Amino acid sequence: MAETNLSADNVRAALSEALGRLRKANADYFEMLEKGISSSPLPIANQAKEFCSFMQRNVAATLDLSDKLIHAKDVQDALKLQADFFQEQMRALTDQTKTMGEAAMKAAGGMFRPKS
Repeated sequence: MAETNLSADNVRAALSEALGRLRKANADYFEMLEKGISSSPLPIANQAKEFCSFMQRNVAATLDLSDKLIHAKDVQDALKLQADFFQEQMRALTDQTKTMGEAAMKAAGGMFRPKS
């Protein structure tokens, strides 16, 4: 049986390589999703594009966190990275919820306007 070298540097390199492949797959997925949304005749396509954009940013932030965790110096560093990530994601969620709520209210308001 072949012996594997599990040094920290080798593990980090393998994780970084896997993360690179995941980023590529993620980019391909969102590219296909955006093409599908763009070709949709549904009236909510613009809202779907915005929601897709939020998802893309959130996934990118998670992948960035993963990259930072791979290179964390110790457990304290990793915990700080996770705490900072959590706070930033809560801010982003608040902003995204506000934006989507405003868009929904605008769309709902347009439904009740008299047509001239």
